Amino acid sequence: MCRPAVALALVLACVTPALADEAMAIVRDADRFRRPADSFVWKITITSQEAKKAPSVDAFEVFVKGGGRSLVKFVAPPRNVGRSLLALGRDLWIYLPDAGKPVRIPFSQRLVGQVANGDVARADYTGDYDARLVGEEAVEGVACHVLDLKAKTKDVTYAAVKYWVAKDDRRPVKAEFFAATGTLLKTGTFDEFKEAVPGHPLATRLTLVDGIRKDRRSVLDYGEVVVRDIPEKYFDKSSMKSLD
Repeated sequence: MCRPAVALALVLACVTPALADEAMAIVRDADRFRRPADSFVWKITITSQEAKKAPSVDAFEVFVKGGGRSLVKFVAPPRNVGRSLLALGRDLWIYLPDAGKPVRIPFSQRLVGQVANGDVARADYTGDYDARLVGEEAVEGVACHVLDLKAKTKDVTYAAVKYWVAKDDRRPVKAEFFAATGTLLKTGTFDEFKEAVPGHPLATRLTLVDGIRKDRRSVLDYGEVVVRDIPEKYFDKSSMKSLD
């Protein structure tokens, strides 16, 4: 009488790791649509809108290098020029000219509009979350895998993400971002896929909409991207004040 139960347990023991591996492979492939190489520079413009207020526009230049390192320079509006964010793995610092030295801040903190620091300074879902396949669903006619992502540590941008990834080419399509309490913070949609780098299609637009106030949204437009090596000094806290 016990043999069927033992056999089922053995099958489940083999299937569960395989499904976890497949889920992480899907997330890894989707990450490739969100970064063109291991080392690159990307210009990002963020347009934020709230109800009937005039939209605000912020611009950034993002320097990314392997090992979870990125430097985000504020380039517009003029009042923000001179500020920068430095991400080293799961540690994040902000430099404000008036402060005189970098101060550590969370990735989850708001940057502008509906955009958190981590939405710009870190885009490594593979490294930050454990993934589980939970089903399939069509989004705007696109057949998608549906995954639940759970944060590996409390130091990442979101506690959990529900993630829709296209089945055909594994491009990211949609995401819902949650706080540790389970509250829906915002919804994101990825589109405007272009070969910003030859032979490498990328999502060049991410739209983030507040989880409660649908009239609050921010659109991240990823513009010019240059794949190149970046000097190590860009990822040194002591250099944040002096970088051009």
